[in-house]
Amino acid sequence: EKVSLLAMVPFRIEWCCLFLSLNSILVRSRGTYHVPLGISLPPMTERCIIEDIPESHQGTLEIFVESGGKLSVHVVVQGPLIPGKNGIPEPSPKTITLLDDIVTNGREEDFDDSFFFSFPSRGGSYRVCIANDMNRIATKMVQVDLRKSVASQNDKIEDKDAIESSGSKDGKATSKEPEEVLALEKRIKRLKKSLHKVQRQQEQDRHRQAVHTAVNQDSNNHMVVGSLIETLIFMGTASFQVIFVRKWFAGKGPQNWA
Repeated sequence: EKVSLLAMVPFRIEWCCLFLSLNSILVRSRGTYHVPLGISLPPMTERCIIEDIPESHQGTLEIFVESGGKLSVHVVVQGPLIPGKNGIPEPSPKTITLLDDIVTNGREEDFDDSFFFSFPSRGGSYRVCIANDMNRIATKMVQVDLRKSVASQNDKIEDKDAIESSGSKDGKATSKEPEEVLALEKRIKRLKKSLHKVQRQQEQDRHRQAVHTAVNQDSNNHMVVGSLIETLIFMGTASFQVIFVRKWFAGKGPQNWA
């Protein structure tokens, strides 16, 4: 009596259902964290990303170079955009160019190989274009993070300091303050500016650390679920072979194998 392969169909269906369920777990295991977008920039090329930023928030752009040399890219930030053909946002007469410059890490306020830029949002889609037109040899791997954030308190503090400084300048014309007091005020303002710079750097480091932690956790979850799926596939294949071979020999019946 020959063993029909149709008898093994329910067995296969069960393992296929198990595989699909584990695959759905693998897809759902992706984190919901806002992670930066990795972009490959060959020489003399440009890549653009678009993000919706509400009016009550502030747009924050952070660029970090993973490989390909130091930070030296051409960045253009435009917005708000309007829906164009096929639903793709495109510039309009009301679109403003917020930034159009070649950013490098040669300035004091630029930390490592990263660039930080914030802008007030008027509500709508904003586009960031990054071009590697300063390099004709190496390909840059760049992480771009365009996100919405709450308005920073440091800007308000700096505006307040600017108002106070302007008031003090006006007061110089009417009141004679000692030179020591003026020098002390300059030192205090310099310390405040340095403190704001350190606070901004700490915020960037905390955000980058949180993003890297989320990416590592997501990668670990994928590795664990992937290993589990591979193990179950190997077990299912081995079980199928054992059962099939056993039924095949059982169907032969007692015979003389001389």
